[in-house]
Amino acid sequence: MAANRSNLRFLLLAALVAIASAAAGVSLWQLRHEGPPAMTAALRILPEPRVIADFDLVDQDGRPFSLERLRGRWSLLFFGYSYCPDVCPSALFDLQQVHEALLSGDQPEAQHRVVFVSVDPERDTPDRLREYAAYFHPDFIAVTGSDEQLAPLTLQIGVAYRIEPHEPGSMNYLVDHSAGIMLLDPRARLYGIFPAPHTPEAMIQDLRGLLQ
Repeated sequence: MAANRSNLRFLLLAALVAIASAAAGVSLWQLRHEGPPAMTAALRILPEPRVIADFDLVDQDGRPFSLERLRGRWSLLFFGYSYCPDVCPSALFDLQQVHEALLSGDQPEAQHRVVFVSVDPERDTPDRLREYAAYFHPDFIAVTGSDEQLAPLTLQIGVAYRIEPHEPGSMNYLVDHSAGIMLLDPRARLYGIFPAPHTPEAMIQDLRGLLQ
């Protein structure tokens, strides 16, 4: 019964996070623009791309991951954690479909990248992230950092998360987090957001229009 209550609580929290993420995407747009957003299937586009200051994280191979590594291609960023029971695997499965569909086009080389940003560095070590990201696709990049390292990125692009209080060393706790997928342009600026819930077909349609 306790496990069921815990799962129910998380599902409710996840739904609230998803709604908040969608609302945040719309609000972000409305703050800087009058009238309806650009006509896209799923993407909510900012009136002007938002410049992002540099940050210092680490990837699944233990290498530094900074803003420079987001330049040159479109980047899809999703924030979550590998122990997430439903929201994260669902979003990453959607991104797997999007990634593979875009790779099947006429371009010989990918014009985009997928980055999973873990907000749970206590459990999500580089080794753990390497295995987790590769489960969805070997091309996926996974990164993390301490709260202090994550803050420069999460605060700039409007991603919120909260780690449930727990005993040091515990492996059994939840993390509430935003569920939107952030889209950065090839200059590593925040271009828009795909609010939750996600529809891979709509995302593919929008991204193909940008990549052509």
